[in-house]
Amino acid sequence: MGMFWCGFNGFNQLNIESNVDLDFHAYGNEGNHGEILQVAFSWSTASILTNSGKIVMSGLINKKIINFEILDDLGYGPFKSISSSESNILAIDSIGNCWSYSKCNLKWNDITSILQREEQVSVSENQSQPSINHICCSDTIHLAATYNEIYSIPTKIFNSKFKVTQVACGFEHIVILMETGCLYTQGSSSRGQLGHGELNEEDYPRLLISLDGIRVINTSAGGWHTAAITEYNDLYMWGWNHSGQLGISNCPENGGIIMAPEPVLINWQEETDIEQVSLGARHSMVLTKNNILWGCGWNAHKQLGIETYQLTCDRMINLSNLSPLLKCNLRKIVKVVCGAWNSALLLGK
Repeated sequence: MGMFWCGFNGFNQLNIESNVDLDFHAYGNEGNHGEILQVAFSWSTASILTNSGKIVMSGLINKKIINFEILDDLGYGPFKSISSSESNILAIDSIGNCWSYSKCNLKWNDITSILQREEQVSVSENQSQPSINHICCSDTIHLAATYNEIYSIPTKIFNSKFKVTQVACGFEHIVILMETGCLYTQGSSSRGQLGHGELNEEDYPRLLISLDGIRVINTSAGGWHTAAITEYNDLYMWGWNHSGQLGISNCPENGGIIMAPEPVLINWQEETDIEQVSLGARHSMVLTKNNILWGCGWNAHKQLGIETYQLTCDRMINLSNLSPLLKCNLRKIVKVVCGAWNSALLLGK
């Protein structure tokens, strides 16, 4: 699987010769470390999970610039999923254990047992411990999810009889998607990012009533904004819109919107089926089923992958037509990933 990426490169995390911001450019180390399965960004690093279960990192780690080095796993792994914050990497191994890698002391710790000690009911020796299925982290939030439980490590914060299908972290809020299609949000709503129509903080996950009855199939959390895709491939967004990251212009005709405290259905000029959405700190990327990439929001570091004279794009723009690299690329975009100030596209063969 190939990859294009763009955005902030102040710590050489994108592995290009210059720190000057560029448009989309190709990642050129596929043959060195194996096929790319997943990419995760923090402010100063880029981490890549390969099909061999190894994690490769580039950027600033422990006050040293590294250039796509394989993290020493000391026999742990292989890993099947990763998430990255400025201080840690969370990873799930092949048997469902949760590991944390400290970028400060360069050590792995198995934190599964910490979560298991939070269980209210004792587990017999013959009963298997629940495996970790999902992880997500930001600089202030670290989440791990089993089949139907969610931990803000190490404390259990959510328990349901239904399956958890996705968790997402913003700077100050979390989003939980259940197999029923219901969304729950928790944390700060200082910019409306929880979607409840209020700016109150929620100490526990709260059902998002405005989308109740609409089956959500995918979600993403940005810095202070949130997105959801429904089973009908519609896109809803809410939260902070200071840089146009909701794809809604902050013009008088729209009430001068800077914040949307409840989900807003994003309209398109023609019928469009949304397949994926990924949110950064103040930018958003959307992939349609016909392989067209759209984006909006802050572009100061070229995190939208295009050259613009404005620092912000307050409407959804067709990146596939505007990016020279995407325009000539015929491969299917398999996955869209937005970091705080970076973006990456994983491409099919």
